[in-house]
Amino acid sequence: MAQRKTTSTNRSNQRSGSSSKKAPASSRSSKNTRQPVVYEEKEPLYSVIWTYSWGKALYLLLGILVLIGLDFLIAMNHYDLFFTVLGIEIIAAMLIGWIVFIILDRMKQKEQSSDMQDEDVEE
Repeated sequence: MAQRKTTSTNRSNQRSGSSSKKAPASSRSSKNTRQPVVYEEKEPLYSVIWTYSWGKALYLLLGILVLIGLDFLIAMNHYDLFFTVLGIEIIAAMLIGWIVFIILDRMKQKEQSSDMQDEDVEE
Protein backbone atom coordinates (compact mmCIF):
# COMPACT_ATOMS: atom_id res chain seq x y z
CA MET A 1 0.00 0.00 0.00
CA ALA A 2 1.14 3.49 -0.74
CA GLN A 3 1.58 5.79 2.19
CA ARG A 4 0.54 9.39 2.00
CA LYS A 5 3.23 11.93 2.76
CA THR A 6 2.32 14.74 5.07
CA THR A 7 4.08 18.05 5.30
CA SER A 8 5.10 19.70 8.53
CA THR A 9 2.31 22.28 8.25
CA ASN A 10 -0.30 19.58 7.90
CA ARG A 11 1.07 17.83 11.00
CA SER A 12 0.97 20.98 13.07
CA ASN A 13 -2.60 21.67 11.97
CA GLN A 14 -3.62 18.11 12.88
CA ARG A 15 -2.03 18.38 16.34
CA SER A 16 -3.58 21.73 17.18
CA GLY A 17 -6.99 20.63 16.01
CA SER A 18 -7.35 23.48 13.56
CA SER A 19 -8.30 22.98 9.97
CA SER A 20 -7.43 24.96 6.93
CA LYS A 21 -11.10 25.49 6.08
CA LYS A 22 -12.86 27.80 8.50
CA ALA A 23 -16.42 28.99 8.28
CA PRO A 24 -16.96 32.72 7.97
CA ALA A 25 -17.88 34.51 11.20
CA SER A 26 -21.18 35.78 9.83
CA SER A 27 -22.56 32.30 9.23
CA ARG A 28 -21.67 31.19 12.77
CA SER A 29 -23.66 33.93 14.46
CA SER A 30 -26.83 33.05 12.56
CA LYS A 31 -26.53 29.38 13.54
CA ASN A 32 -26.12 30.11 17.26
CA THR A 33 -29.80 30.96 17.64
CA ARG A 34 -31.12 27.49 18.41
CA GLN A 35 -34.72 26.60 18.85
CA PRO A 36 -35.59 25.08 22.23
CA VAL A 37 -36.04 21.33 22.14
CA VAL A 38 -39.57 20.26 22.95
CA TYR A 39 -39.89 16.80 24.46
CA GLU A 40 -43.13 14.92 24.19
CA GLU A 41 -44.27 13.13 27.30
CA LYS A 42 -44.53 9.47 26.51
CA GLU A 43 -46.59 6.92 28.35
CA PRO A 44 -44.65 4.67 30.70
CA LEU A 45 -43.80 1.25 29.32
CA TYR A 46 -45.85 -0.65 31.90
CA SER A 47 -49.04 1.17 30.88
CA VAL A 48 -48.34 0.61 27.18
CA ILE A 49 -47.90 -3.12 27.81
CA TRP A 50 -51.13 -3.18 29.86
CA THR A 51 -53.13 -1.98 26.83
CA TYR A 52 -52.41 -5.20 24.93
CA SER A 53 -54.28 -8.38 25.78
CA TRP A 54 -51.03 -10.34 26.00
CA GLY A 55 -49.70 -7.68 28.38
CA LYS A 56 -52.36 -8.44 30.96
CA ALA A 57 -51.54 -12.14 30.73
CA LEU A 58 -47.84 -11.31 31.03
CA TYR A 59 -48.44 -9.30 34.21
CA LEU A 60 -50.57 -12.10 35.63
CA LEU A 61 -47.83 -14.63 34.89
CA LEU A 62 -45.16 -12.39 36.42
CA GLY A 63 -47.29 -11.90 39.52
CA ILE A 64 -47.78 -15.63 39.94
CA LEU A 65 -44.06 -16.28 39.50
CA VAL A 66 -43.16 -13.61 42.06
CA LEU A 67 -45.66 -15.08 44.50
CA ILE A 68 -44.26 -18.59 44.07
CA GLY A 69 -40.72 -17.25 44.45
CA LEU A 70 -41.65 -15.51 47.69
CA ASP A 71 -43.23 -18.74 48.90
CA PHE A 72 -39.96 -20.57 48.23
CA LEU A 73 -38.09 -17.94 50.20
CA ILE A 74 -40.51 -18.15 53.11
CA ALA A 75 -40.53 -21.95 53.15
CA MET A 76 -36.72 -22.22 52.88
CA ASN A 77 -36.82 -25.62 51.11
CA HIS A 78 -39.39 -27.11 53.48
CA TYR A 79 -41.75 -28.39 50.83
CA ASP A 80 -44.60 -29.21 53.18
CA LEU A 81 -44.61 -25.59 54.39
CA PHE A 82 -44.31 -24.35 50.78
CA PHE A 83 -47.36 -26.28 49.61
CA THR A 84 -49.35 -25.31 52.71
CA VAL A 85 -48.66 -21.60 52.18
CA LEU A 86 -49.31 -21.90 48.44
CA GLY A 87 -52.61 -23.70 49.08
CA ILE A 88 -53.73 -21.00 51.51
CA GLU A 89 -52.83 -18.33 48.95
CA ILE A 90 -54.76 -20.11 46.20
CA ILE A 91 -57.84 -20.43 48.42
CA ALA A 92 -57.57 -16.76 49.42
CA ALA A 93 -57.22 -15.68 45.77
CA MET A 94 -60.27 -17.74 44.81
CA LEU A 95 -62.35 -16.23 47.62
CA ILE A 96 -61.30 -12.67 46.79
CA GLY A 97 -61.95 -13.25 43.08
CA TRP A 98 -65.38 -14.69 43.82
CA ILE A 99 -66.30 -11.76 46.09
CA VAL A 100 -65.15 -9.22 43.47
CA PHE A 101 -67.13 -11.07 40.80
CA ILE A 102 -70.30 -11.01 42.94
CA ILE A 103 -69.91 -7.29 43.70
CA LEU A 104 -69.34 -6.38 40.04
CA ASP A 105 -72.25 -8.58 38.95
CA ARG A 106 -74.59 -6.91 41.46
CA MET A 107 -73.48 -3.46 40.32
CA LYS A 108 -74.15 -4.42 36.70
CA GLN A 109 -77.61 -5.75 37.59
CA LYS A 110 -78.45 -2.50 39.41
CA GLU A 111 -77.37 -0.44 36.40
CA GLN A 112 -79.46 -2.58 34.05
CA SER A 113 -82.51 -2.38 36.29
CA SER A 114 -82.16 1.41 36.63
CA ASP A 115 -81.84 1.69 32.83
CA MET A 116 -84.99 -0.36 32.38
CA GLN A 117 -86.86 1.83 34.90
CA ASP A 118 -85.73 4.96 33.08
CA GLU A 119 -87.07 3.53 29.81
CA ASP A 120 -90.41 2.75 31.49
CA VAL A 121 -90.68 6.32 32.83
CA GLU A 122 -89.99 7.83 29.40
CA GLU A 123 -92.80 5.85 27.77
